Amino acid sequence: MARLEAVRLLLAFGCMSGFKLFQMDVKSAFLNGIMNEDIYVSQPPGFEDRKYPKYVYKLKKALYGLKQAPRQWYERLSLFLLSHEYERGKVDKTLFIKKAGTDIILVQIYVDDLVFVSSNVILCEDFVKAM
Repeated sequence: MARLEAVRLLLAFGCMSGFKLFQMDVKSAFLNGIMNEDIYVSQPPGFEDRKYPKYVYKLKKALYGLKQAPRQWYERLSLFLLSHEYERGKVDKTLFIKKAGTDIILVQIYVDDLVFVSSNVILCEDFVKAM
């Protein structure tokens, strides 16, 4: 997860450079995390199987509230961005950069929010379509 200071720096840099600024809230972010380990949960109230009340569920995807969920979401999103020619920041691993000629787009991941700034609004539109 990005530090709040990193988000503030991105916003300040974008404003000082005259870049277009956007924010995206990914509502289903944690549901897109693929689990790399076996995690079992008890049957939630109201959804118990009457035939097998002591059984547990094995998760295939992350759920909101799991401590592993943000990490799984970040891993999946970063692989997606890296496959689309973004570079991970060397100091801040939650910052992704893509250069297209003289234009640039910077994407900052903050839990399930994405803040992005660009010198060219077309790069932002392409990013939104890809997401």
